[in-house]
Amino acid sequence: MPGITKQSFRSEVSWLLIMTLSAPVIADMQSLDDDELADISGQSGITLEMELGMTADRLSYFDDGNGIYLEDFRVGSASRPGESAAHVIRVDITEDAALNLNYLVEDRRIEFGDIRLAGAPGIGMGGVFFDHSLQGSLRISPGGAYGSSGYTFDTAYTMTGARLGYRTNGNEVFLDDVTLDVEAFGITLDVVGNTLEFNAPRITGSYDVGAIRYSGNPVNHGNSFDVATGQALPSYGGLSGTFDLSSKTGITAGGRDGEGFRLDNQATINSASFIYHDDSNMLAFRDITGHYNVNDLRMDVTTDRFGRNALGLTLGSLDGEFNIGRIEMGGGGKSLGEVNVSFMLRDHTYNGRSYTNAVYVQGGGHPDAGPQGLRLSAEWSLQLADLSYTEDGNRVIFSGLQSWGQGDVTVNVTRDGEINGTHFYDGLRIGFEDVNAGYRINGLRVGGDDAPLQGGTELLLALGFYPAYEFEMDGQVTLGAGGASGEGLTINSDIHIRNGQAAIIAAPYDEGEGEISQKGLWISDLSYDSHVRDMTIDVTDEGLDIIKGEAWSMMDVGNLRVGDKATGASFGRFVLQKYETGSSMTIVPGGAGDVCAGGSGSTPADCTASGGLWEARGEEGITIRLKQIFARAVSDTRKNAFTWETNRQTDSSGSPINNTGTRLVLNDIHTSDGGDFDGDGVDDNAFGMRTDLSVDVYQTKVVKKTDGADALGVTGARGDEKIMDAAAAAGYRYVSSPTATELENRPLGFAVQARSRFKELSINNIDLVHPTGGPQTAVYGVKMQNFDIEANLTATPIP
Repeated sequence: MPGITKQSFRSEVSWLLIMTLSAPVIADMQSLDDDELADISGQSGITLEMELGMTADRLSYFDDGNGIYLEDFRVGSASRPGESAAHVIRVDITEDAALNLNYLVEDRRIEFGDIRLAGAPGIGMGGVFFDHSLQGSLRISPGGAYGSSGYTFDTAYTMTGARLGYRTNGNEVFLDDVTLDVEAFGITLDVVGNTLEFNAPRITGSYDVGAIRYSGNPVNHGNSFDVATGQALPSYGGLSGTFDLSSKTGITAGGRDGEGFRLDNQATINSASFIYHDDSNMLAFRDITGHYNVNDLRMDVTTDRFGRNALGLTLGSLDGEFNIGRIEMGGGGKSLGEVNVSFMLRDHTYNGRSYTNAVYVQGGGHPDAGPQGLRLSAEWSLQLADLSYTEDGNRVIFSGLQSWGQGDVTVNVTRDGEINGTHFYDGLRIGFEDVNAGYRINGLRVGGDDAPLQGGTELLLALGFYPAYEFEMDGQVTLGAGGASGEGLTINSDIHIRNGQAAIIAAPYDEGEGEISQKGLWISDLSYDSHVRDMTIDVTDEGLDIIKGEAWSMMDVGNLRVGDKATGASFGRFVLQKYETGSSMTIVPGGAGDVCAGGSGSTPADCTASGGLWEARGEEGITIRLKQIFARAVSDTRKNAFTWETNRQTDSSGSPINNTGTRLVLNDIHTSDGGDFDGDGVDDNAFGMRTDLSVDVYQTKVVKKTDGADALGVTGARGDEKIMDAAAAAGYRYVSSPTATELENRPLGFAVQARSRFKELSINNIDLVHPTGGPQTAVYGVKMQNFDIEANLTATPIP
């Protein structure tokens, strides 16, 4: 691609304006008779009224001889297929040589039927359509940020009634009823050296998406209502928000290899909001600020690591920071708290292998879904990220998050049915093929960025998140439109993980002297199969509701190791099978509130009198309510069971052979309400096992367990209380009788209030399985009834 010169750039801009304005005029030019001419009076500028219709079989772009084609291009009416869209443009040139354009565009559709790559016949990336009406103004003035050779743009517009959709094989997902208001003044365009530079000092606006809709019927293309029933198409929900940002963008000729483009961008988010609407309920991210820097992003038409034709996007680095001041959920605008994330994406080496950041976009998607779709051959390297959570002024930081991986991700819009043995579901299908990935967290910091690193990441296990995890993955997640009622999400998924290594407890991978192998308690040699059917996600008046229709899984842990994940001593093999129907999880804003820890009483005085510690944990925080319905076994793959195997034989390489040792099997574990109360002949199972977890970041009483110095050399007596003190060498000291002021400097930590209960939990049989003698039933049935357990737990830094 040749470099850009100032002279050629100014000429190309002039020709672009001429072609933009004159082409429609020529297409609709009409002669005027004498009476019509007599009605025209002298006035400044010119008004162009036109009906614009345009089609093209193909628009092509070539990069070093490699082509990408936009096929079946069309511009015309959105509501009247085959007809033109109305345009009215008023053009004025002012005394200062500025070009003013005032425009009105009504009912316009811009559409590509497919996007294809040369060298990949028969498959495409899918189509895109954009319907809209637009009214606004654009002023183009001579002179940019660096002198008279550039340009300055001032624009403001309102877009209404818009749709933006993605379509594969006749199925589509689209943003519906979009309204967008934008103001951007003082945008400059200059040629600086060989770089085309855009500077936008401020861009402000707001947006509203009435619904995100799905259609699995090709004849519904571009419609909000089903043409057969007249009913509104199912909706994922709506969006709205505001933004105020500034940016600087540089575009340079030349890709990663030969022709192509280079993009560099710096942006600052001065303020923003993002709100998801589910019927009348909202999940709101408010008071968003931040910044990011994109360095050396290259675009090439090239091939991926397997030699497949692709549009390559390769990144030098990306760093930034975002802060969400409030996360509101459900009715009443109650807040979970504040979240901050900082990140750095760039090349790095993990476990002896180097990773970069690149996406190679190809056509096709999943081969059984049809010829259209997306295949993303991806590789990523998140070298460092910190995620912090602040509630009621108290902050905890998940420090040193790293992630890496490589594999293919496919994207298709699918409809329910089976093709060539692959079952598809209504919605947007995201597939995973040969994904080899991992992540790890260095530890927690409580209070501030300079706080000591500590353990405690194992508290994330309650949310199904391991402190460290490496795995190979295949599978799919399909996001369907509509929740348990009305708008929302329905999820169907099938995930297979192999060669997994997950930490239950993990030490830091970097204690300040460079990266080392993590030690901990590891689930190693993991194979995991998980299937979810008809899981719904809805924002309700209370919070976020997640309800599983049916879910079954098998987790086969080859070795539960202590120490090193590959060579640590093993407790043996564990197999956990789960089968649930109607289980649910509700995430509610707000933690435990007022708590009497270690005592009883509803007031501070009563709590203290009972020997407890009164804690006012504030309004923010998070409460998770779990209901697990463990269903009776219906097959060998759909049941709840637990197996522990030891003393396995080994193969020639010393690896243990499964099912050759002695096994303890707890078979057909299930919950029950304790009777048949609805008269259907089967014990009811609606209550299940219920667990409520309220999590707060809160100051906690920590006492010394032994006399003398701790691991950091801080001395104290057994029973002394730990008090944070920035003036102390270690950041804290031990005090035998803290004053009221010192009590305000107790260490921060996680405070968890938990309650678990069930009516009846049964185990059908407990077997001992000998490798040669076979299974022998040791216990014929176990029933546990009416459990109700409460606990207050805290996790604080351990020196």
